[in-house]
Amino acid sequence: MADEGAARAAEEEPQAEFDMEFVPHLPDGRAIVPAERDGKFVFLVAVGAMTQQCFDEMLRHLQVIVGSGRWRQNWGKIPPVEADPQLAVAEFDMEFRPSLPDGAAITPDEQSGRFVWLVAAGAMTRQCFDEMRGYLLHIVGTGEWTQDWRGGPSPQPGP
Repeated sequence: MADEGAARAAEEEPQAEFDMEFVPHLPDGRAIVPAERDGKFVFLVAVGAMTQQCFDEMLRHLQVIVGSGRWRQNWGKIPPVEADPQLAVAEFDMEFRPSLPDGAAITPDEQSGRFVWLVAAGAMTRQCFDEMRGYLLHIVGTGEWTQDWRGGPSPQPGP
């Protein structure tokens, strides 16, 4: 009975949504700006800051990862790690690589407690990379977004 109630409560918890949008320009010459509202996370990306391929691949990966519930947005309620060690603040990073398998522009490398975006050289500008990395390090490091490993690794999008 208690398990059924917990499962029902988890099902009723709203899933975060993710989107990206190219914009002609951003304030202060920024390459990328995160826009957040309860349940909706959007990256505004300045035209030219990343390739269309990188944009499309990142959007597809993030929609699957966030939509699967493997990453959770914690609006105003940072969960205590002690309560559930599998719902934890993860180690996060981004790395440029000379190239990626199958000509990909960006791909996630994820395991329990660790998530790294691998970015092919030339897929995004150094400015975009640095701004995105700084913001994502902040939201993951503070527990605003947590990795929920209870169901295993994030699913990967289809071709």
